[in-house]
This record gives sequence, C-alpha cells and structure tokens, in this order.
Amino acid sequence: MIAVHAVLAGLTWDPQIRGAAIIITAILILPGSVYLLLATNLGARIGFLVAVAGLTGWISVMSIIWMVYGIGLKGREPSWKPREVVTGELSASTVDAVRGFPRGWKLLPGESPELADAQAAVDKLIVKPSGAPTHGASGGSDALAKKFPALFGTTEEYVRIAGYRKGGDNELFKIGHHKFFFRHSPHWEVVQVRPVLKQPDLGGTPPPPVADVREPLVSVVMVRDLGSIRFPPFVIALSSLLVFGIVCNVLHRRDQQIWAAQAAAKEESTRVPEPARV
Repeated sequence: MIAVHAVLAGLTWDPQIRGAAIIITAILILPGSVYLLLATNLGARIGFLVAVAGLTGWISVMSIIWMVYGIGLKGREPSWKPREVVTGELSASTVDAVRGFPRGWKLLPGESPELADAQAAVDKLIVKPSGAPTHGASGGSDALAKKFPALFGTTEEYVRIAGYRKGGDNELFKIGHHKFFFRHSPHWEVVQVRPVLKQPDLGGTPPPPVADVREPLVSVVMVRDLGSIRFPPFVIALSSLLVFGIVCNVLHRRDQQIWAAQAAAKEESTRVPEPARV
C-alpha cells in the first residue's frame, strides 16, 4: 500500500491521469478484494453475482438517500432566469405572463426570503461586475451580459420599489408545513427598482436612500428554474436497482434449480424398488 500511495502521489503533473489511477486502484482494492474472497468460497461466477448484487444494492440505498435529502451528487441548483428588463411602464413587456400586470400577481412583503433571493439575482443582472472576470467564466454569463447590459455601477445607485409573484403552485396535498406537488406551474417574479435621488454630502451619517420619482421605473421579469438537483442520484438509483434486480433474479433461478435437483435426488433415494418379475 505504501508503494501504491507513493506512485499515485508522484502523478501530480496530470490530474486526469492521477484521478483515473486512483479510481482504478480503488476498484481493484475494495470491490476486487471482496470479489476475490467470495470467488474462493462460492466460485468465480456465483462470487461475481453476489459481489455485484451487494455493490448495486449499496449504491441504490446511497442514491436514494442522496435523492431524498438533496445531497451527494447534485444536478443544477434552482435559480432565477431573467426574461426581460423593462425600463418604464411594464405594459411594454413582450412576455405573455406579464400581460395585464398587476392583475393576477401577488405583492410580496419586503422582508420575504423569496424576494431577497430574487433581489440577489437582480443585483447580479443589472449591476456592472467589479474587477476582472474570474478565470474559467462560462460563455453563458457573457451571453447574458450582452442580452441584458448593466444599468448601474453599484447597488447603492438604486432602491427596490416592490416585488410581485405569479404561479409556482399546483399543490397536490399538504401534510403539516410540507407541501407536495404533482407538477409546478411556471413561477414568475417581477422586481421593480428605481434610481436613487442624489443628495448632497453634509457629513456625518449619510441619509437613507430615497427613490427619484423623476427617473423611470426598471422592472426585471424572471422565471424560476427548478434545476435538476435530484436527477443524477435518481438515475443512479434507478440503474442500480435495475442491475440489482437482474442479478438477484439470476441467483434466485439458480437456487430454484438447486432445490429442484435436491428434491429429485431425495425422491429418487426414497423410492421403493419394484419387485423383480419371475
């Protein structure tokens, strides 16, 4: 083991080769050692089936736990996807869900956690990023910046006026505080901001920001992307359960063949021989 660790530690020049070597070594040492032990006691074929059944059963249980609690291997996190930024009257919006605004929309309280989450997405969208772009930034962020140019330099240049919500329901049933959904309707949100009124610096504590009613209202229309945080463990659990069921079926059919052979042998041994004819 010391020699293997030394070899793996020396492969720091290429993370891909080192990662592949670690995975191959782990498979050979952990499941391989279990299969070797089972093969010496049950035979190569049966030992392999038992080892695969145990491995896929454990992976299935682990993936189900990941899927229930949203941990382990995750998919895309839920996020707000901007659809339109409207400066001025929201009636000029081209999004169908906004037609007739504010009819059918719910005004969110200012201290709502949902509104705070949406406000964070709005800040990233309409505020010019400070500093140089980080290494490895995705092209999707650049495309989003081209589609929605930044309107403000900092978050101190505007204040939030109101936030509205529409959709995101279709509740199937409710147990206590937990809601269960058959499917979610599109969850839309509109966050409205307005530039602040420039006030003279008189020293001391700066006055609270006040919206400049002479400036046009900026409305950000967003839709909730629920993501796929539980989809990867669901696929792993489903695949593992399928392999687990096939292997267990093969083992069960082998047991049935053994039981049938044992019953036939027992019946043959207890059969009374017929008397010989003269």
